Amino acid sequence: MLGAFTHPLSSAGEGAQVSRAHIYRHRHAVFNGVRAHFLSGLESFLFLETHATVKLHWRIALLVGCVALIGGAVIAWHFARLRASQRKFTDQANIYRLRAEHGDAEAQYHLAGMFYRGQGVPQDYGEAFALYRKAAEQGNAKAEYGLAYMFREGKGVPRDSVAAVSWGHRAADQGYAKAQYALGSTYYEGKDVPQDYITAASWYRKAADQGYAEAETYLGYMYSNGLGVAQDDAEAIRWFRKAAEQGYVKAESQLGYMYSVGRGVPRNYGEAARWYGKASRHGDEYARRALDSMRIGFSTGSRIILSGLVLASSLLLISSRGSMRTVQQGKVTVAGLLCLLWVALKIYGYSHFGLLQSLSIVNVFYFGKSLLAGLGVAMLISFLWAKGAKTLLPSCGVLFIAVNIYAIAHYGLPQLRSCPPAFYSINGMLTGMAISSISVLYLERQKSQAVTMAG
Repeated sequence: MLGAFTHPLSSAGEGAQVSRAHIYRHRHAVFNGVRAHFLSGLESFLFLETHATVKLHWRIALLVGCVALIGGAVIAWHFARLRASQRKFTDQANIYRLRAEHGDAEAQYHLAGMFYRGQGVPQDYGEAFALYRKAAEQGNAKAEYGLAYMFREGKGVPRDSVAAVSWGHRAADQGYAKAQYALGSTYYEGKDVPQDYITAASWYRKAADQGYAEAETYLGYMYSNGLGVAQDDAEAIRWFRKAAEQGYVKAESQLGYMYSVGRGVPRNYGEAARWYGKASRHGDEYARRALDSMRIGFSTGSRIILSGLVLASSLLLISSRGSMRTVQQGKVTVAGLLCLLWVALKIYGYSHFGLLQSLSIVNVFYFGKSLLAGLGVAMLISFLWAKGAKTLLPSCGVLFIAVNIYAIAHYGLPQLRSCPPAFYSINGMLTGMAISSISVLYLERQKSQAVTMAG
């Protein structure tokens, strides 16, 4: 009986030891659970970050690959076309050389031009001059003009103004319109001969009677200003129109001017805009800016569009309450403000930009106005479409590089300044959309990181 009982103090001590061991095991289990949970979360976070980084790297690689592909294709096409043209010129030069060696004056003239330009043969002004002389001595009017040009410019031969005028007269006397126009310009400018507007007008008329557009234009100018002929705006209009109908850009621009001020014809802004528009499309910078500065007033369509944009901007600002508290509200607010700013720039350009601003300032204005448009459009797209910014950014990058590669190939790097306004507008639009997309993606990434850390 006594063996069935234990000492009271001994039983309490053993219970305390059991309780402490249980507590230690429980704490250890909790610690292990927390550590496992933390490591699992950290692993998931790092996996997501790595996955996002890999996706970003793939996108960058795809963008670079597309740009390299487009650039390589343009360069390859350019060199292929250059090689094909060079082969064609080489074949032509060989044919002309065989004929020229047999005294064919026309072949000698063409081969001289190829030596002068370096087409199909190495550029050699001396050889060009020798061939022009051989053809000119046989009475070839075009070669006589070529010889006059080389004497005047001093290429392949020492400069000789007397010989230049002499050979120019011989070509003009044979009725070669280009020589007649050049001789008229020589007398008009008083270069190498005494200035003589009457003689200049006479030679211009002879070339113009053969339909030579440059001569028709300058003869019209002389009638417009009463130089060497009686001042007659109606006659000036007649010659300007003849040249303009052949697509000569200076005549188109001059005809637009005559209609805009009502000289020789009743003032007609519609006709002025039509001819200025043709000259502008043919690359005449004065005509483009004159067209912008005519100030005919906003058309009904333009007024409706601008009013609609102002209304839409106001609705956007009202709907977002002008708040920037959330990313979505910020997108709507910024889009509305940018739209209003674009309308203000449009009105400012209408009222202030004309013929007096430099070309650089005009180009910057077009770029800046389109930049605002691009920022606003991208903001709205990212608001309406969740993946809009991710899609727009690489697309804008590829298009931006493609447009500039084409412009450099088409106009040449030194001539980019004189590209049409559309070039600067497109670049501004694409740049604005890219900047807006980068901003949206950055803000969304910051928000995502904040949510992940909070979780």
